[in-house]
Amino acid sequence: MKKIILLTLLIIGIGNATMYQIVHLKRGSSLNVREIPEIRYRTAVGTIPAFATGIKIRQCKYNSQGQNWCYISYPQGASHLEGWVKRSYLAPMRGASTSKRHIENFLQNFYRADEEDFLDKLHSLYRFPMQQYMWRKNVSLMQLRSQKVRFYKKWGKRDYRLTHFKILKRRSNYIDVQATVRWRVKGYKAFKEGRDIQKLRLLPMGNSFKVLALKNLNHWVKPEPKVEEQNLTVPPTVAKLEESIDLNKTVVNVGYYIKVGSFFGEINPIFLKKISSLGYPYVVQKAINPKNSRSVIRRVLIGPFKSESLVKESLASVREKINKDAYIQTIKK
Repeated sequence: MKKIILLTLLIIGIGNATMYQIVHLKRGSSLNVREIPEIRYRTAVGTIPAFATGIKIRQCKYNSQGQNWCYISYPQGASHLEGWVKRSYLAPMRGASTSKRHIENFLQNFYRADEEDFLDKLHSLYRFPMQQYMWRKNVSLMQLRSQKVRFYKKWGKRDYRLTHFKILKRRSNYIDVQATVRWRVKGYKAFKEGRDIQKLRLLPMGNSFKVLALKNLNHWVKPEPKVEEQNLTVPPTVAKLEESIDLNKTVVNVGYYIKVGSFFGEINPIFLKKISSLGYPYVVQKAINPKNSRSVIRRVLIGPFKSESLVKESLASVREKINKDAYIQTIKK
């Protein structure tokens, strides 16, 4: 009896230790992981890529339609994705755990982990002390953690995509790879994107790896677009109109207008040109700033419109195309 129990426990242990990979999917596609063991609308909790390896099966069962489904756990970034997939898409991992496919799966998850604030899980992806991290040598856990904290604070949103990799060297205790990664980072009023080519030294650790060294071979940042200065002049009609207005008066012709801006300095000619290109007539009203008699306020008013209904019809379009804060202003006698 004891032998039967021990044999049963051994079989369960072997079953749980077996790692699986995705099969029967085209490269570039993905498999939905579902909350329940059947296909229903809005039951997907995530997706697994076609190259996925290192999948653990927690349990399998047949659903009411007689389909065999398995509850799996898949390392994704710094966390795990769990849920149900069809058993037919799973097969025991082929070849060694150091196969090219398994390395690709690890690298994809390694870079995705940096999209999250995974400070408490650094030890699961890196081997400390690291031989090298970027330009620093002999890097400890706390040193890497401090560096990551500063980076995460500066760039709150991060996106990384492994686009290519190749194996440089295989040894009995490590593997050197070269990875090409496209990245985008976004912080407060700042955005950057580019491409890194990195060399990583991977240590095989059971069914996974840990990074012992990482350095940049090439770091490219996409240049920000240059804004060319344009020598535009204020249309003569606008200049004449400004000259004809008495600075001590704040009244223009009676009617309905849409106010699209007030300026303490010169009005950008591009702004006025945009209004004209949309077919709107406008006037520039100049007045003395009540807080500073030496300062002139220039108000740009689209119009006049003949009726209140016409000005209301145009307001939505003006807000959409010129200034979202534009509003109706009525000039009376």
